[in-house]
Amino acid sequence: MTSTEHPTGAEDAVEIALEAAQADGGGAVGRVVRTGERGGALLDRRVLVPACDPCGECDVCRRGGAAVCPRATRRALSGGLVTAAARWLVPLDDGLALASPEAAAVAGDVTTAYTLYARTGIAPREPVVVIGANPIGRFLIEILIAKGSTPAALAAGEPWAEWLRTRGVAAGADHAELSAALAERDLGTRPWRMICADPGSIAIAAALAGPRATLTALAGAGATPLPGELVAREVLVIGVAGPHPDLIVEAAALCVRGDIDLRAGTSRAPDPLRTHVCTPGSPG
Repeated sequence: MTSTEHPTGAEDAVEIALEAAQADGGGAVGRVVRTGERGGALLDRRVLVPACDPCGECDVCRRGGAAVCPRATRRALSGGLVTAAARWLVPLDDGLALASPEAAAVAGDVTTAYTLYARTGIAPREPVVVIGANPIGRFLIEILIAKGSTPAALAAGEPWAEWLRTRGVAAGADHAELSAALAERDLGTRPWRMICADPGSIAIAAALAGPRATLTALAGAGATPLPGELVAREVLVIGVAGPHPDLIVEAAALCVRGDIDLRAGTSRAPDPLRTHVCTPGSPG
């Protein structure tokens, strides 16, 4: 990849020596080793690197759709060096110091979880049900607790159910158990806010959503079609295609404060409940 591939031009492009990256290419962390004219202040600083550089100027970006910008530069975060646009990098200093390789998850799965939270518009103490026994769902639960919301979750199987219990989250293995857990805590039996962090579980989330509910769903491989009766139930559906780069700073701040347990939520080996991070040249 050359710096001129960036929609903002060579003057905004910087070259980063990677320290670590998500194994699926969702985010990375590294040190800036070369810059264009507008990126000079980043030279020799550690930064969080998103997998996508939106143009930041088109109508889609201006409407908050950076993750689906038609002019975005998308890259594979692998190997030793990558080129990125300076405007979307987040320096890891001035109170945002995070260790590698765990920090690689922040611009990827952690910010994806934060984007799901932000797009849903949840108020403090408002109940919300999370669907998705995966790293994004795990980070999302921690974000909701940190923000003062009251999360519940569909928990079919261990160790997801056990982790939820350690966090004090109401959970059930199926619709009936989840409804009972919600009622026991005075949260109602049909949730008004649903967040699906697993594209393959969208149909399950749609079935749980009550009339006039809001369903925020993560798009991606394995996504199932949304049932047509959602319209009849007047369910509001909000799609999230990926992490919004403007939210990386807020996601990183939650990790620095300890609201998100970044070390426990990442792993150097594949794990269904933790983000797989690796260093250049390592397997995976």
